[in-house]
Amino acid sequence: MYRNSYSGRGKRPRYNNSISRSSRVSRSSARDRKSTVGLKVARVVVGLLIVALVVGMVIFGSAMYKVDSPDRASAKVENSAPSNDAELLRVVNKSTPLDKDYVPNLEEVNGVKVNTLAVEPLKKLLSDAEGQGIKLYIDSAYIPYDAQGKLFNQLLKKLMKERGLSEVKAQAKCEAVVPQAGRSEAQTGLLISFKTDGAFENSKAERWLSENCIFYGFVRRYAKDKESVTSMKANPKAYRYVGAQTAEIMRSLNKSLDEYSVYIKSR
Repeated sequence: MYRNSYSGRGKRPRYNNSISRSSRVSRSSARDRKSTVGLKVARVVVGLLIVALVVGMVIFGSAMYKVDSPDRASAKVENSAPSNDAELLRVVNKSTPLDKDYVPNLEEVNGVKVNTLAVEPLKKLLSDAEGQGIKLYIDSAYIPYDAQGKLFNQLLKKLMKERGLSEVKAQAKCEAVVPQAGRSEAQTGLLISFKTDGAFENSKAERWLSENCIFYGFVRRYAKDKESVTSMKANPKAYRYVGAQTAEIMRSLNKSLDEYSVYIKSR
């Protein structure tokens, strides 16, 4: 009875083909999904590895950049003063004078008033110099408007009396050494004049300061090869605080503050 009713014995039921194809498609789809997921995971892993590699290179590069030679490592000082590029890069001269009422924030260092932006780096510089047996002292820093005027007039009269120069000629010579009131960066409190025991020029103190000043954020303000730019006679004692990073850049570019100020504005 059973055998007679099942006439398709020994033959493959038709629906088996469709089931088989469906099964194969399902397995193929599963494999595709797994492949797609695997690919996505691989991409994520590779991306993370690339990011980690880049970050590692940046950190390594930064660390290498900050490494100084043993004899200069102690000289490098971080600029802890608040960022104030406009004030630090201010050029004061006949073309861009300061107002009579301009007075910066000041603090005393060894009895001399200094712009607060330069106080900590200056203290560090003097301390490190002393630690290396260098006798370096502050000769002058902040000079008020009226006091600057008196200095100018004193030198002007001296040149006229001792050299017999006319007032016009004496003034021209005087301005290259002692600027008129309002035209001196001493009024900013950022221009520091140093001294040592005995003559400063060609002294051990001058050589040390000239070599290491940038690590404390100072640059020589009136260099001999920049007289035509600054309109001031070379002064081995005068150093200007501009910030450690700027000082290093200025040295690498061999630019005075006047030149660097123009350079920054043109970028």
